[in-house]
Amino acid sequence: MADGTPPLTYLWFLNGASFPDTNWFLVVSALQPSQAGAYTVVVTNVSGAVTSAPAILSVIPPVQKATTPTITLECSAGACLHLDCAGTPGPGATWQPLDTVTLASAQQVYADTTDPLPSPRFYRAWQAGASGVKPSLRMTFATKVTLTGSIGEKFRIDYINQFGPTDAWVPLDTVTLANTTQPGFDFTMFHQPARLYG
Repeated sequence: MADGTPPLTYLWFLNGASFPDTNWFLVVSALQPSQAGAYTVVVTNVSGAVTSAPAILSVIPPVQKATTPTITLECSAGACLHLDCAGTPGPGATWQPLDTVTLASAQQVYADTTDPLPSPRFYRAWQAGASGVKPSLRMTFATKVTLTGSIGEKFRIDYINQFGPTDAWVPLDTVTLANTTQPGFDFTMFHQPARLYG
């Protein structure tokens, strides 16, 4: 709000073009990408006019995302682990095969992309006929974003905290599409502030 000898008049601008609002405050609703940019206001009274510093508004298009369980598998590099899932734990559980994973290193992350995902869900990892390091697993969550484009097209996935700072985009991953639609994952989001993706 501006101070000065009344009456005060307000004229808003978006990227230098006048904006149809003359209130001392500006409400921007139903945001579209065309509404992104530098907002300024010119306040006028009998003594003259003053222009505010620009306020920058970024409009981030919605990115289809979902939270998905991720399992960190641990064993010897090169170990072939069987990953199973069940709706209940314990000796009476009915375990169903989920996947077979050959570990590229001693620790590898696996995302359960089953859709729809039953709830609750329990996991186990086992290795047939092997001795030595016993497999173990740890479950967390990741954000899955859906990437759509042409096969061979590259996407860079960035994130920003949902609530400030407003200009701190962090590069997360670069994905080359093997299919026209495929998931990308943020394995670092667990126990972090809410994020937006672009």
